[in-house]
Amino acid sequence: MGNTEIKVLEFELFKNQPQIVHGVFTRDGGTITGAFDSLNIGINSGDELPAIANNRKFISRKMGMKPLIFLNQVHGADIKVLKKDDNDLSENFQPGKETYTADGIITDIKEVFLVIQVADCQSVIFYDPEKEVIANIHSGWRGSIKNILGECVDKMVLGFGCKPENIITGISPSLGPCCAEFVNYKDEIPKSLWQYKIEDKDYFNFWEMSKDQLINKGIKEKHIENMGICTKCNTDIFYSFRGEKTTGRFACVISII
Repeated sequence: MGNTEIKVLEFELFKNQPQIVHGVFTRDGGTITGAFDSLNIGINSGDELPAIANNRKFISRKMGMKPLIFLNQVHGADIKVLKKDDNDLSENFQPGKETYTADGIITDIKEVFLVIQVADCQSVIFYDPEKEVIANIHSGWRGSIKNILGECVDKMVLGFGCKPENIITGISPSLGPCCAEFVNYKDEIPKSLWQYKIEDKDYFNFWEMSKDQLINKGIKEKHIENMGICTKCNTDIFYSFRGEKTTGRFACVISII
């Protein structure tokens, strides 16, 4: 690697939305060497904590020195809801640290960045330009079978009055159908989801599953953008647990400005 320049990808659907800033960071541009080279921000990855803290500061600087909200991600289906009227953020927020244990977060608070850390799992970001509400969801295979994406849409509708047809979404680089092998799928994945199994293989298309889960909640297909980049196939650019075992986590972030 050795590239010192921080690289950030953006979704085409989000680029023309003036009220938000977002980005999917690659693994380039940090100070860490070895297996975690170089912009690792995963506090539970096994990397040295001072180095991770340093990289988190790089991300904050790149996004305009606004507070970053990190989650203690546990592959569940819990989603933290932060409303500007609740004042929960000011009471609990610790900059640069995992403020809440959850696998997703929804807010209408401006000037804070919602961060999801991934290395094969999907980060799916949501934005309702009508209600000015954003969300960032960590959806690995466990989150997918629990339909955490559908849960996010429900919470945006019930908690903020969002209409699904107004919500735009983006699916980050993640494990593609080319590499999502589940040899024990009969024990791990409900039979109702075997329709996403690749024919004659023990591989699953979680990209298609996520798209269908969003559409089933009323999200328009044209409002769903999948970057379509497999992390395991691109370990030179992104971290991949399947590809590397010992590896870091890259950041996916969104904020209302």
